[in-house]
Amino acid sequence: MQPTSSKICVVKCSLLNGLFSQALADSMQNGEESEDNTRFQWEDELLVRGIQNIQVSDSNTYDLTGIHPSDEKFTYAIAHMRVVNLCHEGSQHATIAVSERLVSSFSLEETSEAYILNIELKDDEPFINPIAGVYIANRDIPSELKNA
Repeated sequence: MQPTSSKICVVKCSLLNGLFSQALADSMQNGEESEDNTRFQWEDELLVRGIQNIQVSDSNTYDLTGIHPSDEKFTYAIAHMRVVNLCHEGSQHATIAVSERLVSSFSLEETSEAYILNIELKDDEPFINPIAGVYIANRDIPSELKNA
């Protein structure tokens, strides 16, 4: 997307509920979900202000950085990630990263005031959420990190 005036970005990430039945919702709840028949197991929402533009890269590498309990810094390259850079003015950006194998649906809309990013995650693939906005399938975690 082309740079524009500063906007907010609403990031909505949801874990699908594989047990949800639209047929049951249609027959019992006028098409709506109920307490016992929910579409999602959970929903996260992040709000990021001051976004100039958004860059989406499919099947990219995400560098997970942090500090081991021994106070040693680490960086692990995680392959097969959908990486979304929320670009602020200048060179600063916030990053959303999701293993491609987790993505059930992905959409990005732009309005005059906001970007709206919706990500639905499959519920049949175990994953970790090490920091806000980062979802890594267990199969994508490097063995060095698993053994750290």
